[in-house]
Amino acid sequence: MSFLRSVDRVIDAALVLAIAVIAASLVGQVALRYFAHAPLPWPEELSQFLLVAISFFGMYRAFENSDHISLKWLPRDWRLQRYLRAAGLLCVMVFLAYIGWGGWKLTQSAWHQPSTALRLPMAIPYLVIPVSCALSLLAVGSALWRVLSGTEQGAPESDGAAR
Repeated sequence: MSFLRSVDRVIDAALVLAIAVIAASLVGQVALRYFAHAPLPWPEELSQFLLVAISFFGMYRAFENSDHISLKWLPRDWRLQRYLRAAGLLCVMVFLAYIGWGGWKLTQSAWHQPSTALRLPMAIPYLVIPVSCALSLLAVGSALWRVLSGTEQGAPESDGAAR
C-alpha cells in the first residue's frame, strides 16, 4: 500500500470520526440544555471547527476521486479538450497554492490567539487549510499529469448511456 493510500484511509477514518463527534456532542448539548438547563460552552465551537475540517479534507478526497462537479460538453475526440482540461487543472493548482499559502501565514500568526470556548490555539484549526491544500495540490497535480501524459480515462456518463 502506498503512502498516499495510507493517508487517504486515515483521512477517511478522520472524516467519519468527525461526523460522529459532531453528532454526539450536539445531541449531548441539546440533552443537557433541555433536561439539566446547563448547556456546555464548547460543543458548538468544536462542531464548527470539525465542519470546516470536513469541508477542506472532503475537498481533497473529491479531487483524489474526481468527484467534483464537471461539465462534459466538448466532444471527446476534440483535440483541444486535453489542453483545456490541463489549463483548468493548472488554474486550480494556482488557486490552491494561493489559498494554502494564505492559510499557512494565518496559521503562523495565530499560535498565541486562543479559541473562545475550547481555549486551544487558533493555529490548530487554521492548520487544516494549508494541510488540505497541500494534499489537494498533490491530487490535482496527479490529475494534471494523467491529462498531459494521455493516460486519463474518461468518466462514465451519469445516465448510463453507451458511448
